[in-house]
Amino acid sequence: MFDASDRSALAGMSDEQLISALTDATRSEAMAAADRLALVAEVTARRCDDEDDVTAHQVIDGWAFAKTQVSAACNLSPHAASTQMRIGVALRERLPRTAALFAAGAVSARVIGEITWRTHLVTDEDALALIDAAIAAEATHYGALSEAALIRAVDFWVEKFDPIAVIRSKAAAKDLYVEFDDRNDPNGVCSFWGRLRATDKQALQQRLNDLADTVCPNDPRTVRERRADALGALGIVGPSLQRLTCRCGDPDCAGSGKDPRSTAVNIYMLADQVPGTDARPAPDTGPGPQPTPSPEGSGQPEPAPQPGSEEPEPEPTPEPAPNPEPDAPAQPAAHTPAPAATFPGAGPGVMLDGTVIPAAMLADLIATGAKVRLLREVADLPTERQYRPSAALTAFVRMCSQTCSFPGCSKPAHRCDLDHVIPWPAGATHPGNLRPLCREHHLVKTFRSGPNGWTVKARPDGATEWTSPTGHAYVSTPGAAILFPHWNIHTTVPPPRHISLIHDDHSSVKMPTRQRTRAQDRAHRINAERTRNATELALVHAARDGATAPADIVNSGKGDAVNNNDPDPPPF
Repeated sequence: MFDASDRSALAGMSDEQLISALTDATRSEAMAAADRLALVAEVTARRCDDEDDVTAHQVIDGWAFAKTQVSAACNLSPHAASTQMRIGVALRERLPRTAALFAAGAVSARVIGEITWRTHLVTDEDALALIDAAIAAEATHYGALSEAALIRAVDFWVEKFDPIAVIRSKAAAKDLYVEFDDRNDPNGVCSFWGRLRATDKQALQQRLNDLADTVCPNDPRTVRERRADALGALGIVGPSLQRLTCRCGDPDCAGSGKDPRSTAVNIYMLADQVPGTDARPAPDTGPGPQPTPSPEGSGQPEPAPQPGSEEPEPEPTPEPAPNPEPDAPAQPAAHTPAPAATFPGAGPGVMLDGTVIPAAMLADLIATGAKVRLLREVADLPTERQYRPSAALTAFVRMCSQTCSFPGCSKPAHRCDLDHVIPWPAGATHPGNLRPLCREHHLVKTFRSGPNGWTVKARPDGATEWTSPTGHAYVSTPGAAILFPHWNIHTTVPPPRHISLIHDDHSSVKMPTRQRTRAQDRAHRINAERTRNATELALVHAARDGATAPADIVNSGKGDAVNNNDPDPPPF
């Protein structure tokens, strides 16, 4: 076999050999993906099978603990790891014949993902076995030729054997919803779409139109642009917003002034440094969050803290409990607003979720009222006596890490808790001992550490080293080391202080619990969607009562329907 990395070997292949090698590589890729998902399923089973009721009701249950191992080993975000676990478990426990085809490389990983998703509402074991058998019998005819045809066939078999388990559509599954972000969005803007009640839509549309009409006739924006700006301003100011900031440029215009959307933005500025002999070496890399690279930057825009708030709202848990290690309050830091001209060399900025803000937009934000804060240098951030870090130290730690410091997690740092790696008071409140952790990974560190759990160590280069329960080590690199490599974030990690009266065994803090187990939540969602589908089918049947099926629809036979409780199964 030719080495695909050897260009000279590839150039010597005939056309027939090249296509044959490509076909073999595609099959091998599917087989490797099947092996990986089988391993993921085994990791999940070892943590979730025979799980006792107490652990199942904890926020960090067997599934969550398995997810930390999968996400670190595969360098995946928690959501992506959970998705892979769902697919692996479905193949292992629900679709064994489909899993065998996948292991033989007959279908791709993308098709397998679609199959497991489109069959996840099937609860009847007999129906599931029939669907699995149908996939196994027909997949080889479809999979190599048309992935879309196989997916359509899966929908047909689900419709045939368990009609109320059909995935109607993403929109139908969410009657009312709002979604954000599209992978094709250009830098600085994002798409959003959704579905509202008709009355809510009418009220929102009228409100946006009214605000769009409050500017003077010389405003250069179109009505559509003014409506978009009005919606953003409403999100910042709220219902008290009375008029939209005019952009006519006339200082005497009644609508001129600072844009409230800009005043709600904090821009943390870094002084540009020219690479030289004193440039620090790049830290060791390893599996971990990888923010989107950008050209040399100078700013870190992030939403301003709301007045009176202490911390950004963490990801909710079913039953909120006291934070295992409370965060520092996000007190507003002292700042001096400055015009854009003060920063002539300002380049693009990066938000903590990885969104790149173009230089022109960054300059516009500064000119229209964004708060400019200069980040303190690490040498100017000594050890603090109190438990809660100051605003300056909080800003430095979050801007340095940019995301949760667990491997593979991309939760923005401003939505994370600030954790003492060495627990306080033995561990100092110091930039070398503070790391942002999302609520889930904060709980993992607090309650699933030590023997048979995770251990964590801070490194002087800002990286965080995690050791899994199996002894595997993973390094999470801070985002600033990638995007702003000449920003000095090196600091010595303070050694633990000897506190003889402190014994940190977490005995006074309890793991947060959930009202229902993860399995109960999943069963509840499936039953709710099946009920909604059954209602829709009943309406369809009522509308078709007495009607004749169109001649171009192939009738699969009423006797094939598994839903015996339905007195009038659909004709197709």
